[in-house]
Amino acid sequence: MMPSCRDRRPADRALSEVIGFVLILGVLVLVFSLYLTYGIPAQGRENEILHMNEVKDQFVAYKISLDSLFNNNKVGTTLGSSFYLGTGGGYTQGMVSFIPIMNPVSSGGIIAINQRTPVHETLNISSHSLVLNDTYRMSVHFGEGVPLVPNYPPDHLYVNISGVQPVDLGPSGTFGANITGRDWVAYINITPRLTYYQNYTLNPPPMAGGQYTLSLVDAYNYNRSDIAISVKKGGVPILQDFTVYTNISSNTVYPVDLMDEAYGLKTLIRPHEMVNLSVGKPLNAVSASGNATYDFVDMNPYTITPIALGSIEYRAQNNYWIPQDYYYQMGGVFLSQAEGNVSYKLPPEISFTNDSARNLISVNINALSFNPDNRGLIGGNSPVQVRTKLESVYPIPYVKGDEITGNTKRVWIGVNTSDPKANAMWESFFDSTAKGSGIPAGEYNVSRVRNESYIEIFGPSADPDVNDIRLTVTNATYSTWVHGVGGVYE
Repeated sequence: MMPSCRDRRPADRALSEVIGFVLILGVLVLVFSLYLTYGIPAQGRENEILHMNEVKDQFVAYKISLDSLFNNNKVGTTLGSSFYLGTGGGYTQGMVSFIPIMNPVSSGGIIAINQRTPVHETLNISSHSLVLNDTYRMSVHFGEGVPLVPNYPPDHLYVNISGVQPVDLGPSGTFGANITGRDWVAYINITPRLTYYQNYTLNPPPMAGGQYTLSLVDAYNYNRSDIAISVKKGGVPILQDFTVYTNISSNTVYPVDLMDEAYGLKTLIRPHEMVNLSVGKPLNAVSASGNATYDFVDMNPYTITPIALGSIEYRAQNNYWIPQDYYYQMGGVFLSQAEGNVSYKLPPEISFTNDSARNLISVNINALSFNPDNRGLIGGNSPVQVRTKLESVYPIPYVKGDEITGNTKRVWIGVNTSDPKANAMWESFFDSTAKGSGIPAGEYNVSRVRNESYIEIFGPSADPDVNDIRLTVTNATYSTWVHGVGGVYE
């Protein structure tokens, strides 16, 4: 007996429901698989990109904080800066984020202090420069027919009076030397000091019964000879017959320092203005000669002790985005990628300026370094705080030139690092900075010697005796340490 159609309907309906449920389940599994395959990585990548941008901003803020300490010379002041080590699930999540498997895996990170390379990266500077030195001084002579044109304000400007003999020490022994500048003149004289008096004589009458007469005769006594100075500024006397040496003797050299503040000439003797010496009142073998001394010496080479730069570094442990490291070094913010190169987001504190009108190149270096004894490593995905203290600020003792005067003939600036990608970055930085400042290609050279990338600047002048580079270097040293919350510290 054949089953009726009415008997088959419930079974067919049940089968169709099962098939429908299986199809719906398959669609859900497909959607879930697509979400896991494409949605979760996309969200994770977005989170990590946002976090790396945040890390960059944190390093920029850190740089600004350290610059503030340095620029305001806040030695002994400590600042705190926060860094976030990884995404920590704190960014965009899916609609089903309450299910752990539906969330991107949180990334982590590491903050490292002075651990970029096995050996400290160093800044090396060598130059042919004028260097301040209180022990050994540079001296320039001048005299009659040989003027002085100082490139720098002299530390001392002596006029030496010599050749005085016993015969010159008398009432007629007068000598005078004139020293002339742009708008001033100084007179240095040997001046006899006399005491004047009047001698009265009672004269008898010429004949008996006449009257006595009284005659008056001017007379003097010679007391001594002095060396005195008089000064005029703009034709107006500002110092008159000021005694420098009293009761001088023969066969002695008497130096008169025109830079002595008592004479009022210190601010009038300026660089690049000619100073002439002449004898206005000669006296036998007495002579006047000039001697300008400076509190610096010409050193070639002058090599500073290598400065260990150190670094603060963030090493990203990304799961979905490119592995990246940000680090701060010498005032710059740098990005290093495992399969790329090193680039700077903010340049280090080395700058060049080319003044072609004055044939002068200015080189300014702020060597901002970390104490090499500070080392630390902390990792995880929680916030950490980096505390930084400005320990010292020390200017390298190059002579300070004015706006038109250099202190250096040649300078070598090198960074020694065992990181080849950093080597390439420093070469690129040196070259682009020199080109950007307008220094002609023939006046500098960029290259690498073993692990040291360097730039050598020669200056624009063809005269090897001209200081056509103005070099300024300051070394600031920071101490730094890191505190973590739930991280791992070494």
